[in-house]
Amino acid sequence: MMALKKTIAYTHKWKHTVFIALLLGMVLPLLLITLEPFDTSNSFSYKYLILSGYAFCITLPILLVHPIENYTYKIQSNRWFIINECVYIFVTLLLILVFSFFYHFYVVSGLSKFNSSSIFHFIKTFGLPFIPLIVPLWLYLRSKYGVIEVPLYNKESATKTNNVTIYGDNKTETLTISESDFIYAQAQQNYVDLYYKSAEGTKQKNFRSTLSNIMRQLPNGWQVHRSYLVNLDYLISVEGNSRKRYIIISNTEETIPISQKYYDALSKRLSKSSQLEQF
Repeated sequence: MMALKKTIAYTHKWKHTVFIALLLGMVLPLLLITLEPFDTSNSFSYKYLILSGYAFCITLPILLVHPIENYTYKIQSNRWFIINECVYIFVTLLLILVFSFFYHFYVVSGLSKFNSSSIFHFIKTFGLPFIPLIVPLWLYLRSKYGVIEVPLYNKESATKTNNVTIYGDNKTETLTISESDFIYAQAQQNYVDLYYKSAEGTKQKNFRSTLSNIMRQLPNGWQVHRSYLVNLDYLISVEGNSRKRYIIISNTEETIPISQKYYDALSKRLSKSSQLEQF
C-alpha cells in the first residue's frame, strides 16, 4: 500500500494530453486494419472509414477525463500519486470500452437492441485482447510527458499562521505547529522524525508512522526522496553531481538527499524564484 502513495510525474498540459489521445486513437484502427482480427477482414461498405471511427472511442474519453484529473491534481497541491494513476487508467479504460461497445454495436454491426450480457461479452472478447497493446504505450507516453512540479517560493505562504495538527499511529502522538514552521521530516523504519521551528530554535518530534501518512497531514511537506519530506520555503540550494545530489535547507545543518526525478523540478524552482526576485 505504501508504494501506491508514492508521487510520480503527471501529464498536466493539454497539448501533451491531446497528442497522447490522438496517437493512441490511431493505434486501434491501424491494428484492426492491418491485423484484421475478429472478422474485420470481411468486406463491407466504407470499411476503412468505419474502422477508423474507433479512434474517437479512445480519444474522446481521454480528453473528457483530463479536466477531472487536472482538478484532482490541483486539490492535491500539484501532486500525483501511483494510486491516482491506477484509478485514472481504470476509469478511462472503462469509458473507452463502453464507447467502443456502442460504436461497434450501432455503427459497425448496425444492431438496435442490446443487454448487459452483450456489453460483458464485447469487453471480454473484443476489449481485453487490446489492453496489453494499448495500456503499456499509454503509460509510457504519460511518463514521458509528465513532470513533477514544485511550487515557487511564496512570501505569503512562508509567513502563514495557519496551524496544523499532526497525528502518529499512537493516539498520544500529536503535534500542533504553524504550517510555515515545519522544516523537514525523515523516515527511519517504522518511525518519522519531524523537525520544526520554535521560539527556542529547531526542535524534533518522533512519530510512529509512515512518511506518506505524515505527508498527507502537511500541506507544505514535499517528498524529495523516499525517506525525506521538506518544506520548500526553506530551500537554499541544490548541490552535488549526477551520481549524488542533495539539497541545503535553512535552520538545519542536515543535507537532504534528493532523488533524480525531483532534481529538475527543484532546480527549475530555484531558477524561476531568482528571476522573480529581480523584478
